[in-house]
Amino acid sequence: MIFGNKTEVLEVLKAGRLVSETDCRTAVLLAALEQNLSESEKALFTAVAALVSSAVSNGNICLSGDDIGEFIRNNAETVKFFRDIDFGNVKAVLKKSSCCTEDPGNELRPLVLMNDRIYFYKYWLYENRFARKMVEISEDPGRYSGSSGKIGEIFAGLFDAGNFEQRSAAENAVKHRFSLITGGPGSGKTTIVAKILVGIYALFPEERIMLAAPTGKASARMTEALKSALEKIRKLPYVSDSGILDRIGALEGTTIHRMLEWKAGGFSRNRKNPLAADLVIVDEAGMLDAALFTSLLDALGKETSLVLLGDKDQLASVGAGNVLSDICSAAEKNLLPPEIMAKLEKSYRFDTGSGIGKLAKAVNLQKNAGEIIEICKNETDCGWTEIKNGKVPESIITDAAKRYAFLSDRESSPEEILKKINDFKILCPSKEGACGVAELNGKIEAALGKNSGSRLYDGMPVMVTKNDYANNLMNGDCGVILERNGRMSAYFMIDNSVKPFSVSSLGTFETVYAMTVHKSQGSEYSSVLIVLPETEMTVLTKEILYTAVTRARNEVVIAAKESILEYTLKKSAARNSGFVEALEKIGKNDKK
Repeated sequence: MIFGNKTEVLEVLKAGRLVSETDCRTAVLLAALEQNLSESEKALFTAVAALVSSAVSNGNICLSGDDIGEFIRNNAETVKFFRDIDFGNVKAVLKKSSCCTEDPGNELRPLVLMNDRIYFYKYWLYENRFARKMVEISEDPGRYSGSSGKIGEIFAGLFDAGNFEQRSAAENAVKHRFSLITGGPGSGKTTIVAKILVGIYALFPEERIMLAAPTGKASARMTEALKSALEKIRKLPYVSDSGILDRIGALEGTTIHRMLEWKAGGFSRNRKNPLAADLVIVDEAGMLDAALFTSLLDALGKETSLVLLGDKDQLASVGAGNVLSDICSAAEKNLLPPEIMAKLEKSYRFDTGSGIGKLAKAVNLQKNAGEIIEICKNETDCGWTEIKNGKVPESIITDAAKRYAFLSDRESSPEEILKKINDFKILCPSKEGACGVAELNGKIEAALGKNSGSRLYDGMPVMVTKNDYANNLMNGDCGVILERNGRMSAYFMIDNSVKPFSVSSLGTFETVYAMTVHKSQGSEYSSVLIVLPETEMTVLTKEILYTAVTRARNEVVIAAKESILEYTLKKSAARNSGFVEALEKIGKNDKK
């Protein structure tokens, strides 16, 4: 069968925006290594390699045969060389290829064909190491199981008698070496952690405990949230009459990269040099990609316990993989012990009468656009603005400018301004387009009279875009540039105190009247305006809308074209993974 020329194949795929330039380069490199295929077969191989690269770029661990079949069907009319082929042809070429193996345990080749899934070798390796380690630690009772009865007695004084859901989650965490607590915003995950720590420190006062999160911003919020939870429970038994409060209060969240001691070339903490910790607690686990989580698992000591916290309904990681969702699916299918997972259903932030709560639930259930708009129009803490002609209404820009006017108030102190900075935030799925972050930031600046061409100005809200360890500022931290006493300085709130920085000492940062939903993960705002793009984009999914809605505490408004809202609600960010199959294979092998 003739498939065409590999260069022409890539040009057609790239012209149709089906793959990127980077995907094409990867495919060309692999094709250059190929030894067994004819030129026409190599064309199909090259196209598949580019599609695998594109799948990984979009967060998938692998490319499934079903997805290739659907891709071919959807593009057969416009991409001629797909008209007479199917996944059977693809498999035949991959089986013949010198660059692909079906036996990755014994053959090291760039591509892996396994269970009708195509992987880059390193992602197949991540997935299988992840699966093997999860089986190992989830079946291990862990260091606290022998004392779980005594810790349970302590929990009896920490949890209300009727709060079975939270107490059960805490008890799971001490009965198993690995546990997962998943729940939406305000479901009490951090309060549970605080009480778990009380129970453990009461019996094991010298325990080595580490708190971590995937990003600096998330780790800082983890520390703040834990301290806030401690204030609420400080008068409870075992907390007020001992040094436990001080021990927990001394814990500081860090990034997983910092905890694993990242250096050029890899992590210093690994299987040969494990973490010096008895318990590791990781927040915002939904942001974990397969590579980072595998590295974390590899760095656990033989007796180190691990607790993951996260919301399985939020956006998945930026990198490839969907760790939290994979673990939840495996536990639900009994491929991992189901008792390792605790689901928190009750929200303490949104009561039954909360419009935001109703809206979040409706988005998560993928209700239609009409139902979502109806909630927005009828609930006092929600709102709806229709976008017409692909442009954000001027009323939105005018209102945003009024809300942000306080930033230039010379009479207000930096502390007063920073306390207001999270009262309102505009969230967009994309940076690009007429309804994207860049355009909105520019329009709001113009409405505030700040478009003088100057790079910096008084009252400029900024967000750090790269971890700045020298200044202890993390990717996603938001502050403001203010002119005081004739000098421009950047002010940030760190550990509940305002710290000024020389603007020249800052790393990379950007203006942040509006920000992407991805950057908002782990944050809360009093009021949120969600602006969806004017056209359909791959980034638009129900998960991105759910994440945006649940950033709001008191008010949320959606600005969108109804058809774009409908498109967003219908799409889900489900990712390709062979994690379940890997667990099934491990289970079969273990029974032999």
